[in-house]
Amino acid sequence: MEPIFCPYCGKQKLEELNPTEIVVDNDVWIIFHYECQECGEVFDKIYLKDEDIEFEGYNEENGWN
Repeated sequence: MEPIFCPYCGKQKLEELNPTEIVVDNDVWIIFHYECQECGEVFDKIYLKDEDIEFEGYNEENGWN
């Protein structure tokens, strides 16, 4: 589910930064941060923890490894 290109410049040279986990209205949001190595823009992709998505490096009990 990683983005394949930058929404600002369209290039495919992206670096994934450390994700953030927050609770909003009793929902757990997992925010993935990406930085484009071409134009320098940073953008986010947000998922709700309750969605049926598997995240590499994440486990239910301890959060991010």
